[in-house]
Amino acid sequence: RCLPVLSVWNKVNKRMMQKLKTDPDAPYPKLYLTSTDSSDAPTQFPCLYIKSLGEPTAGRDFQNTQCYITSTIELHVYSAASPNGSQTEARKIMDAAGDVMLGMGYELIAGPYPDNRQYFRVIARFRRIVGDGDNL
Repeated sequence: RCLPVLSVWNKVNKRMMQKLKTDPDAPYPKLYLTSTDSSDAPTQFPCLYIKSLGEPTAGRDFQNTQCYITSTIELHVYSAASPNGSQTEARKIMDAAGDVMLGMGYELIAGPYPDNRQYFRVIARFRRIVGDGDNL
């Protein structure tokens, strides 16, 4: 039983929101989550930008229906340069976000690495194969 088009990006966003921001024990209730590129300058700090780098087909059945995708997600965590932000804050948020990604079965494929501008930013990429019926 395969679905015509699989997509998990929205599920990743919802899980990130739940685990980092809205759960009773969430570590970052004031974290600003966005699906809009914030590399020029986020409107709020701290900020987590969740970017899908694609969900291409990884497998089909004999009826040529998509059964698996390769989901690649890139996370950008921003912390203000001053007075309250720091590279340490950005790194801690990335560590928590990375734990959420690993908990959904993703593997870290790049980073995390810092990219400092007029603010602090940490970037990491995660990937996993997702099949019809998989739970994240």
